[in-house]
Amino acid sequence: MERSTTVLLDASAGEGDWRGRLSALLDDYAKRPRPKSSKERAVAARAWQSELVDAGVAAPGWPRSVGGLELGLEDQLDYYRMTSAAGVPKHPSGISFIVAPTLIVYGTEEQKKRFLEPLLRADEIWCQGFSEPGAGSDLASLSTKAVRDGDNYRVTGQKIWTTQADQADWMFALVRTGPAGRGTAGISYLLIPMDTPGIEVRPLKDASGGHHFAEVFFDDVLVPVDNLVGEEGKGWSVMRTSLGHERATAFLADEFRYRGLVDKVFTLAINQGYADDALVRQELAAVETGVRAIAANSARALNAVLRNEDPGGVASVNRLVKSEFEQQLHRLAMRLTGTGAALGNRSDGSVDGGRWSYGYFMTRASTIGAGTAEIQRNAIAEQVLGLPSHRGEGTRPAVVTPGRPLAQPEEDEAALRDVLSKALATSTSTEELLGWAKKPADYDIGLWDELVKFGLPGLAVPESLSGGGASLRLLCAAVEEAAYAVAPVPLVPTIIALEVLVQAGADESVRAICNGATAAFVVPVDDRGWVVDGPLPSLDGARITGTVERVPGAPVADHLVVLARDTASGELVLGVVKTVDVEVQPQESVDVTATIGVAAFDGAEAEIVARGEDTMRVLTAARRVAQLVLAADSVGVANRALALAVEWAGQREQFGHAIGSYQAISHRCAYMLVGAEGARGQVLSASELEPVDPDAATASDLAAAAALDAAVSAAEDCIQIHGGIGFTWEHPAHLLLRRATSNQVVLGRPEVFRDRAAGSVIARLS
Repeated sequence: MERSTTVLLDASAGEGDWRGRLSALLDDYAKRPRPKSSKERAVAARAWQSELVDAGVAAPGWPRSVGGLELGLEDQLDYYRMTSAAGVPKHPSGISFIVAPTLIVYGTEEQKKRFLEPLLRADEIWCQGFSEPGAGSDLASLSTKAVRDGDNYRVTGQKIWTTQADQADWMFALVRTGPAGRGTAGISYLLIPMDTPGIEVRPLKDASGGHHFAEVFFDDVLVPVDNLVGEEGKGWSVMRTSLGHERATAFLADEFRYRGLVDKVFTLAINQGYADDALVRQELAAVETGVRAIAANSARALNAVLRNEDPGGVASVNRLVKSEFEQQLHRLAMRLTGTGAALGNRSDGSVDGGRWSYGYFMTRASTIGAGTAEIQRNAIAEQVLGLPSHRGEGTRPAVVTPGRPLAQPEEDEAALRDVLSKALATSTSTEELLGWAKKPADYDIGLWDELVKFGLPGLAVPESLSGGGASLRLLCAAVEEAAYAVAPVPLVPTIIALEVLVQAGADESVRAICNGATAAFVVPVDDRGWVVDGPLPSLDGARITGTVERVPGAPVADHLVVLARDTASGELVLGVVKTVDVEVQPQESVDVTATIGVAAFDGAEAEIVARGEDTMRVLTAARRVAQLVLAADSVGVANRALALAVEWAGQREQFGHAIGSYQAISHRCAYMLVGAEGARGQVLSASELEPVDPDAATASDLAAAAALDAAVSAAEDCIQIHGGIGFTWEHPAHLLLRRATSNQVVLGRPEVFRDRAAGSVIARLS
């Protein structure tokens, strides 16, 4: 192998107008003919990497000191949006970007100078030597040994499942420099030239029919001591840096690659005639939800890296989500090829050149490589949630308290959550919550007054209208905290009615609610949501007559906002009615901490705040906020269920062991975390979109569907994990399930939200 003599990239490469340089390069690339053969594509990919290096735009996240752009989160997002949209080649050795951050952190100056630029240019290809026949997911059992001999190590052993080993110039490997046995002590991180005598590479044919990985045998291979990364015997912590960065920053680029793949699957559905198939649309919405969950998690993981915090918790969750998402995506794509699924990927007549059948078989490895999905769930349960080790190795502290945000929120959100949670804890004991089952037309007025002093429900209302002027994201965080405590107050119904009034410009009513009045929105609801084209109360002059059943919050509302139809013009109108002029009959609510009732109007005088097209504008704008607030409530429920389940799993013993050490329980808890945290990420991400954003409605539909389903699933699992005690009335688990199931019908069904979102994406791509 020819030894490179390149020097470290010029530190000035990250300065100046990187967007201009990158845009010029991308514009030039767009004019070029595309390579046709796989060999031509490989050559073009390497050449493209050199062009990026020469333009100083090859490493968006690397420090400037090693030739990177050192971009912040938003700029890195822009970088990957630009390159993904342009369809430029990927780096031909993605594994290189596992070793690169390790060298940046642990490498000597000589190692950085020697390896980083050839790595970026793809002049040298890398492979990863971690797994062994007896040490796959249980990597600490590796036995490949490296014995010190003067200025060299003598390496003997075997690696397996080594991707691109037959093409690689270098391997970064874990070897045992300490005593033989199982354990992380004595493992070292070594860089091995693949052309060294004594190395034999045997390619393995995989399920897709290709040769993507290989066995590698080492027979007394001499490797210079200078190729040791970090300290001898400390390779395990070095390796964790590799995987930590892989699972954090690498997902950022994956987000845009997955976005393109999801769009291609939607296009496949359209071209194959499945665009109107209701079952297919649910599956399409599921993969759309998946790519958004990955995006939300990726952004939070990268944010942690940029704040010099450990992204481990979010990154571990995202690793599992990503691997299972890849399989879900390709399973759906195979289904959409119809009878084309019977053809091999090289067959004449295969759909889209056989890419989906090839991808389906390739992604069977997604939940195996870099730690199986089962091992990932073990890691999440034991290292993130703090459940007892299934191997009897004790209990580690949880990354964060289970149920709390896995990624540290920004300072204002963290302060809000802290203050609210402490205030709510004093008024929401299980005994107090159960007491509300006997009060179907009442709520905790004292707690409500405390929340009003805090700024709820008008937290996101402009200050000029007596509100808090905060963001929708902060409002969602506050609602989540109230739901986590299962607060027996009409917060969500009041916020929904308040948002309708804000959009209608009913300033006087808005101020009254911000100052403490409760409210409810009186509108029929079916599986699709608010019903605007069915039977409604009628408006005659300024008086409303009619009845609406199952109105959340109506029995305790001071103001009722009513959707009605003008008998004279046929127009939809919105009116505000004081409850003293309405007969409200309380109904038994499945959510015993909430109220619901029948609102009967018999010529009640109304203040009309919107009519005609303006009414539809108000409802459209208010629906997004209503969905996200309800979704935030469900996120709080899901995370409270998770917290209760993890606490019980760590305490309850059966057969002499805490039940959390049994993988059937720990894996269930891990999936509860994945669902709850994924829903939280999507809700907060959707809440940050501007109302005029073309994606705002779709994002709220998918976030709401994810949150509503996550809450029901988590509450059901919470009862299951508790066993008989969880099924008793005195345990709070059923209160969570009651709120979760109630939320699923307040604004329409999650299935409808997903169908609507799938339709929006189909319309965009059509």
